[in-house]
This record gives sequence, C-alpha cells and structure tokens, in this order.
Amino acid sequence: MNDSNFSPPFIHSTAIVEDGVQLGSDVKIWHFAHIRSGAVLDEGVSIGKDVFIDEGVHIYRGTRIQNGVSIYRGVQLSPWCFIGPHVIFTNDLSPRAGNRSWQVIPTSVHTGASIGAGAVICCGITLEAFSLVGAGAIVANSVPAFHLVTGVPAKITKKVCACGQSLLDVSVLTSNLIRECCQKNMHPEVYNLARETLQSIIGQDV
Repeated sequence: MNDSNFSPPFIHSTAIVEDGVQLGSDVKIWHFAHIRSGAVLDEGVSIGKDVFIDEGVHIYRGTRIQNGVSIYRGVQLSPWCFIGPHVIFTNDLSPRAGNRSWQVIPTSVHTGASIGAGAVICCGITLEAFSLVGAGAIVANSVPAFHLVTGVPAKITKKVCACGQSLLDVSVLTSNLIRECCQKNMHPEVYNLARETLQSIIGQDV
C-alpha cells in the first residue's frame, strides 16, 4: 500500500489487544473489545464495543462487527461482512464443561453477507455470499447466496438484491439480483464482488 494512503489503526484506551495481533490500516477497535493473540484484522475492519475476537481468527477486509459479538475459533468471516449487535456464534455441537476432546465445528460467512441484531448462528453451516439473516433469527441450516432468512427456526422468505434494499420473491431470476439501487448504494469494490458472485452462479456476464 502507498504510504501516503496509510491510516494507522485506532484502538480505544479501554480495549485489550494482545501481543501478536496483526492490524491492517484504518482498523477501528472500540470500547472494551478484546482481541486475542494471533488474530488478524485486515484493512478497514471495524470492531464495536464489547467485542471478543478469539486467538487465530482472521477478520477480512471491510468487515464490520457491531457491539457485543464474540467471534470464536472456527468462525470464518470473508471480506465485507456485516455482523449486527449481539449476534451469537457457536463452535461446538455438544458442549460440556470439562470435555477434553471437544471439536471445533467451523462456520463460514461468505463475502458481503449480513446478519441482523440478536441472531443466533449455529455452527457447521455456511452463509453464502450476499445472504441476509433477519434480526433475532435462529439459523441452523446453510443460507444460499442472495437469500433472506427470518424466524425461529430461520426459513427462506425472500431473495435479496446485492445492496439489501430490494426484497424480492424467491421466484425472481438470479440474474436480476443486481439492480439500479445496488450500483447507487454499494462501495465500488463490493459492487464488483457481487457481480463476480452472480457471474459464478449463473455462468455468464451480469
């Protein structure tokens, strides 16, 4: 990166950032957050109040994690994800105190996916690119790209455009999921990633 464009990370005085954390430019870490050793926060990542990032977790470029979220080992966040306040991730299918042989069960959140406030994301699933999870949903199954899930348990209710402003019937063709609102509302880099994602799904230019 050109030094003239480098913005140093901001770390609030109450945050705990352990030795061995790697921080990219323009990272923001707010009140009482705790970032464990070996974590990597790429350029433009924003970490809200009371967030916990476990050791070895990699938070990719442009991702925003709102207040009160814990990102444990096994949770994999791609670039430009939005994690709403007090979202809950799990990483163990059968938790027991004192279990010596428990296994981390991974969860993947792909590029551009968003999770609404207070949602619970059960481990072992994938939230595909530009999917959207409604506030308060309990998600136990993988969510396809450009789909909205809501409710308890979460079910697919709509398709959603790339910028999230247009909720569409599930019968809408995938090729119609980048709309006029998307180009207007989206960061150019994210807009191009959405186009690439759709192209990979339908196998042609969009």
